[in-house]
Amino acid sequence: MTVVVNPHIPLASAADRDKFLFLIRDVARETQENEPQCLAYCWTTPVEESDRSVDSPALVQGLEVYVYMHSVIPHPLTATSYATEEALAVTHRNGKAYKHMREVVASTGLLSYPKGGVPTYRPAGGGFLSKPGVPETVGSEEYFVLVKYIVRGGDAVSRVLREERQLADELKGNEGVFAVWSFVPEGRNDDEEEEEGVSIALFIRLRGVADYAGAVEECVSQFE
Repeated sequence: MTVVVNPHIPLASAADRDKFLFLIRDVARETQENEPQCLAYCWTTPVEESDRSVDSPALVQGLEVYVYMHSVIPHPLTATSYATEEALAVTHRNGKAYKHMREVVASTGLLSYPKGGVPTYRPAGGGFLSKPGVPETVGSEEYFVLVKYIVRGGDAVSRVLREERQLADELKGNEGVFAVWSFVPEGRNDDEEEEEGVSIALFIRLRGVADYAGAVEECVSQFE
């Protein structure tokens, strides 16, 4: 099974944001080296001023994708896999860099963790996290688009996910598009989805900002 973590964290200042990202870089390197079960680990900041919350001068957003299985059979995409979601958390949080990050956060009050823990998501629709020729490690010039839609009604959700698969297929041949993926909240019941709708997130990784303008932006606009 694949679990997605998509934290959205407001910090008090740009200095706090930079301090957190400095800490998380070491966590990312350690995760890449020691956890083949982690399929993606990326943290981003808003590009446009219009994207920044008026309540917080500095935001960071993460996308982490992990594989875990209830059996001892390794996932075909990885060398090993976590046995359970709980083992996932224990293994990832046992790293030296992660422990250091938590110690700094706890001692400085850099950020507060959400009550009840960080919400998790599951993959939905289609898409791809990598393709031949795409570098595994994110470069400084890369650009990310994350759009979230609220969709109500089972038929509407199925339609949107079907269109997302078509969008991913269309963009896969674009050399400037490195990843297209979508995910929905985990553990939602039918009543909650009926009342509040289903939040469908669309994530796109691009070679650079110039690769979004034109064909990719047009495809996303049509998807909306």
